[in-house]
Amino acid sequence: MAAMVLLLLGLLLPTGGNATEMQTDLRINEVFQRYGRQRNVTMVELSNEMLETYNLTHYKSIVIKNNPAALQFVRQCLEVDQQGAKKIKEVTDNGLLVSSYYQLPGTRADLNRFILFKVNEKGEITLVYIEGEIDSEDLITILFTN
Repeated sequence: MAAMVLLLLGLLLPTGGNATEMQTDLRINEVFQRYGRQRNVTMVELSNEMLETYNLTHYKSIVIKNNPAALQFVRQCLEVDQQGAKKIKEVTDNGLLVSSYYQLPGTRADLNRFILFKVNEKGEITLVYIEGEIDSEDLITILFTN
């Protein structure tokens, strides 16, 4: 529910222009660059005071509807980025990744980075990148309560 609130609020706010670690070292950044402005895609990027309430410094999400090529590309990017990450949750169906939650190492001791991914039965892809001082347990609390 909280993730939906962040997504909806993001639609009402301008896109932030802050450079983040994601833009320099994660392969999923290519997903946002390649698909972010295409038809049947919703992309949200937040980087402002609103996020401070949750101890977050950056939130970026993309929802891609019914694009098998994009799904294959997202899975390839996740395969690269999850190396060295803490796998908090990973769900596969018929050998294919359908849901994942990774905590990535940050370059600063006080910065945590997370990638969340899900593809539903209709083929709708959701990819979320979050960074901030929040820890994994608090992020789960925000995402799954309210």
